[in-house]
Amino acid sequence: MSINKEKKYNFPVIPHTHWDREWYFTTSRSKIYSLNHFKEIFDVLENNDNFKHFLLDAQLSIIDDYLEFHPYDEERIKRLVSKGKLIIGPWYTQTDQMVISGESIIRNLYYGIERAKYFGNYMKTGYMPDSFGQSAQMPQILNGFDINYNTFKRGLSDRHYPKNEFYWEAPDGSKVFNMYLDRYGNFVYFTSEEDSLNNLMEKLKEETDRRSLVGTLTLYNGEDQRPIRKNLPEIIEKLNKLHPDSNFYISTIDEVMKKTENNGFHYDTVKGEMTAGQFSRVHKSIYSTRADLKIKNNKNENYIVNIAEPLNTIAYKLGFQYENKVFEKVWKLMAENAAHDSIGMCNSDKTNKSIEYRCDTVKSLTENSVELKMREIGSSIPEKDIFQFQVYNLLPYERSGILKAEIFTPSIEFEICDTDDNVYEIEILKSEKLAERIKNKMKSEVGFNTNDNPRWIKENVEIYKTEVLIYIKNLHPMGYKTLFIREKSLKISKSSIEKNNVVENENLKVTVCENGSIIIKNKKENFERKGFLILENSGDEGDTYDYSEPYKDRIITSENSTIEVLEIKNNSLLHEIKYSLKMNIPYNLKMRKKNEDEVINEFFVTLSLEKESFLLKVDIEVENKAIEHRTRVLFKTEIESKESIADQQFGIIKRPVYLPEVENWRENGWNEKPRTIEAMQSFVSLSDKCGTVSIMTDCVREYQVIGEKYDTIALTLFRSVPEMGKADLQDRPGRASGMADYLTPDARLLKKLNFNFAIFISKNEFSASDMANLSKEYLTPFQYYQAAEFKNVDIFFLMNKPEIQSTPFSYSLFSFENKDCVLSTVKKAEKENSLIIRIYNPDDIKATDFSMIYNEETDKADLVKFNEETIMGGIDFSFEKSGEKSRIIINEVKTCQALTIRMK
Repeated sequence: MSINKEKKYNFPVIPHTHWDREWYFTTSRSKIYSLNHFKEIFDVLENNDNFKHFLLDAQLSIIDDYLEFHPYDEERIKRLVSKGKLIIGPWYTQTDQMVISGESIIRNLYYGIERAKYFGNYMKTGYMPDSFGQSAQMPQILNGFDINYNTFKRGLSDRHYPKNEFYWEAPDGSKVFNMYLDRYGNFVYFTSEEDSLNNLMEKLKEETDRRSLVGTLTLYNGEDQRPIRKNLPEIIEKLNKLHPDSNFYISTIDEVMKKTENNGFHYDTVKGEMTAGQFSRVHKSIYSTRADLKIKNNKNENYIVNIAEPLNTIAYKLGFQYENKVFEKVWKLMAENAAHDSIGMCNSDKTNKSIEYRCDTVKSLTENSVELKMREIGSSIPEKDIFQFQVYNLLPYERSGILKAEIFTPSIEFEICDTDDNVYEIEILKSEKLAERIKNKMKSEVGFNTNDNPRWIKENVEIYKTEVLIYIKNLHPMGYKTLFIREKSLKISKSSIEKNNVVENENLKVTVCENGSIIIKNKKENFERKGFLILENSGDEGDTYDYSEPYKDRIITSENSTIEVLEIKNNSLLHEIKYSLKMNIPYNLKMRKKNEDEVINEFFVTLSLEKESFLLKVDIEVENKAIEHRTRVLFKTEIESKESIADQQFGIIKRPVYLPEVENWRENGWNEKPRTIEAMQSFVSLSDKCGTVSIMTDCVREYQVIGEKYDTIALTLFRSVPEMGKADLQDRPGRASGMADYLTPDARLLKKLNFNFAIFISKNEFSASDMANLSKEYLTPFQYYQAAEFKNVDIFFLMNKPEIQSTPFSYSLFSFENKDCVLSTVKKAEKENSLIIRIYNPDDIKATDFSMIYNEETDKADLVKFNEETIMGGIDFSFEKSGEKSRIIINEVKTCQALTIRMK
């Protein structure tokens, strides 16, 4: 392309470092080197007036890392930030967007901004220089923090927009002004010699002519873990002298954004997610790297927002402490794991061990927090029955279903009832009398709790440890009910153990074929599908960044396998079949080429149907014994599709199942093969006028729609790869991503692996609200806790019982009046004694109205942004009080819009 000699070029320069907290190196190594690099940055900014600004990668976690060892520099950082020389925020860590939940991204921004405010200021641009793809919901999330600018590197293609500057719009209409960041190291590789600078200039001018609508190309001087370039001001001065048609100057991203947006030019608007690998690699199949760790992260995210925060909120409204700082710690640990390399798990094994440790720490903190709050509630309820316990429904509507509980009972023959004397249907799975030594230990602890003769001692009760299924009927919303146990002579119905291949309940009939595939029939709608649960094994010549099809592959499926039915259990509440399936597969790619299948991977599959449920639950366990392969589960839906439907943060997204760019991607110079391997949050669906098939999971969030008619959902279970990075892959030519020839033995996943998912089929067309709520139910099981006084011993932790037990036997905090909107989470506000209730409309086509009943007395309710401070205007919101209750009404929640209600 010829260069316009009369054009005036504008080159704002952003000095920065892109500071990965961990990668092929550990967090500890990163922290230690930051002590040198960051101190040097502060020295230069303080002593060189011409070095006007420096961007510290827009993430506060690295400042906290630095201050852990140099706390005396805190005031120094505050001075530099307040003067505008050191640019920080808005993020806590440089988050990924594709497999991270909406709540996770919101908390990352919240804690990043709050921490940055402590130092004086924060950048008002959603700077994302290295995220592996951009979520379509990011404009809405950024707007929720009063951020109206954004810049990112990966994911844009000519199909989206061929220029750098545009407005980016979310499905709800939220917008940010966006400037594409081609490379965050596009102003790095040069010397101060004149020839080097002139060669650089030719490239910069050509790129500006090709990409910019307004003659501006933002230059980023810095790259991964790079120290500050001290002579940058002198180089800029030299460039301005050598090239009078150009204006080089040190600036900030905020200044560049503001100046570019308001220069009088009319910019186009672009919608949708950005996951194309034309200009930069996006590593779409990184969604399944280190499946073992991905699963831990995903389950943690769901547990925090679906269980821990709502349950702690209920406890808070009943008068107990809400531990904000515990959740801040939890979310910051999650944010550390959400960083693009960290959650990609394209790291060294040492680094991934740190990620696993953080996952396990989060799990322990949240589970123990939930137990403590349930125990506090249970202990403060009057003791009507020695063995009473509470069951929690943490969804905002009445709900029925199966609870599997391990509780203490007075005998092996008992019944369960509630305060209205309703008797619950149960199935006792097993029960054993508590050993005398344990009971004597319990007795030895009596007295410390100011009760020398508790009722269980006076009545000398027997204690049995019992595993039981309970059919919970119509449990009220966002609350709990106390259930009681009373002895009763029962005819114990034992589960029948059979040896056939069918399980069914009132709604579904599932037939297991000889090869392990299943036929599932919705009996209510007379809708049947075959060819589900086929295991597919293929070679994987890729690395921890990408699946790559081998140059010579051989795909093996379980369609020619023969299963062994291990057992079938049937009772009135649960119907279950367990079978094993053996697949002979190659040990590695070398053996795959030789057609040698010397390894046996044995899959243990359990199918479960609960009373009155429309979900078939599936659990798969396997000990992987092979490497360099990918294992997926196939669901042949018979629904010929042009697009898939999956959930993203706060809504659904429809994606094409075929990308025309795949035909000539190499000739057109794409960085990687265009892929229809996609991410989801919890479900993927195919649907037409004749029916819907949906798969939901909180395990690996990766799927692909395949088949000649694009009618088969392929759900990834795991990938096994032995190296961090490889060069010249068939699906990703050129250099290696990450570090080449860097072995990652743990990523081979030669270990036991467990997966769970659920299948839903219906004759009806897809409904966003129905599927989003069904998925939420699947991920939000009933919780229960038995706060019996005899449990107040050291094996359960000792805890004083409240002197007065005045907490009610049942409780409901609020309820939604319809199910068109989905609850994201409910929690205590960060800075005040208010409640935050976040909802969203999952539908991408139609707006909907929302209303809820709040059962606690409150003086005020309003809509706030995600920052929990800014009042959100322009929405038809009403708050009506009626005695101790109140009603919230929102007219027209927009498509895929998330709204935050603050109850004062």
